[in-house]
Amino acid sequence: MREEGMGQKKGDQEFEPLLDSQQAAELMRVHPETVKRRARRGEIPGMKFGKLWRFRASALESFVQEMMQENRDTGDENMAPSEPAVRAVRNRRK
Repeated sequence: MREEGMGQKKGDQEFEPLLDSQQAAELMRVHPETVKRRARRGEIPGMKFGKLWRFRASALESFVQEMMQENRDTGDENMAPSEPAVRAVRNRRK
């Protein structure tokens, strides 16, 4: 089994490991069912393989950044994800 966070090389590209709904939820500091529900609705980026949802940490980071920017633009700072959550997503990618 590959160590978590390590990517597989394919040619010159590195394959980004996919997170399950539990791991994505931990990064975003929400319940796993919230992650799956929002993915089903198309509110957050995710892929479904059979019954299992998978998420790219980079896509979640982009989503969080976009959400923060939208909240800054509208002046709704209460809806922005916490900085620790954003840092956790960034650190997960490293």
